[in-house]
Amino acid sequence: MYNFKSEINEIEGIYQLKIDVPFAVKFVCLYLFRLNEKVILIDAGLNMGNWKRLFFKALKEVNLSISDIDYCFIAHIHLDHMGLAKTLKSKNPNLKILMHDITNQLMKWETDQADLKELEQEAIKVSKELIRYGISEEQGKKVIQFFMYWPKFLQYQEPDTILHDGDKILNTLKIIWTPGHSLGHICIFDEKKRFLFSGDHILSRITPHIGNFVVPSDLAENYKEYNFNNILKHYLDSLDRIDKLNPKIIFPAHQEVIYNPHERILAIKKHHKNRLFEISSVIKNNPLTPFEISKIHFGEDLDDINSFMALSEVLGHLLYLENEGKIQKIEKNGKLFYKS
Repeated sequence: MYNFKSEINEIEGIYQLKIDVPFAVKFVCLYLFRLNEKVILIDAGLNMGNWKRLFFKALKEVNLSISDIDYCFIAHIHLDHMGLAKTLKSKNPNLKILMHDITNQLMKWETDQADLKELEQEAIKVSKELIRYGISEEQGKKVIQFFMYWPKFLQYQEPDTILHDGDKILNTLKIIWTPGHSLGHICIFDEKKRFLFSGDHILSRITPHIGNFVVPSDLAENYKEYNFNNILKHYLDSLDRIDKLNPKIIFPAHQEVIYNPHERILAIKKHHKNRLFEISSVIKNNPLTPFEISKIHFGEDLDDINSFMALSEVLGHLLYLENEGKIQKIEKNGKLFYKS
């Protein structure tokens, strides 16, 4: 069993509940604050090990209980952001769970046993496409296992409020839909204090993984005007939207609070600009599969999951460059190659 540690910080009237996780990001931050006589919780944390006990202990230390919380916003579908949603709702039926429409659709789809066959079919499609991008048949089987494995840890909790881009809660908290790290990712912006709760969209030291997703047919149809293949463009456009809001402080779900939002956003954009240039340089008059590019860019000494993440990240940049007309895709012997 994982034995996590926690700490509590108060920043500008916001309680930061910081609890360890057994992942590369080291810890998850939830945020608690009062607004218009309501208590707001940003994210529902992780349902693993003693994480739940530490969360309730932290609530007690700031003189709150679960019954005091009025709203819980879910930034996106990942396990460390919505893990305790069902538990919170069962302990306080009056608590309102809020999430983006896409997050709700994905969570419902991935946790419904009736949809398992479609989920598997979509995972097989992704696997076949990745094989064309250069991975082996054996690695393709592991991709299917990966997509079928993680939903087992999800517990569907029906939201009380389904959110869309631009919605406002309590007349002050504006919802900013920021697809990139996850299709249904949202940031929550306090328009009065100019505080941004950024989830995984903007982090202080690393950039979130930007990749490709399994998308159910109903969701694809509902959002057919969006090109989710070009996910990096969505992410970069979202950064610009956040920058225009001119946030004073960014409260991310991992790493440190960001007191220089504009500079940090510029740094993230520069990082992706550099990565686009590096990938373009590697394939200049040198056609390579995305998998070959990922091994050059991220190294070959990666485990299965990180190897897939590296390929997914490279693909996000290649599809962006292809949509910009800056590189070409070539098919040869059933494999796809890119060159600039």
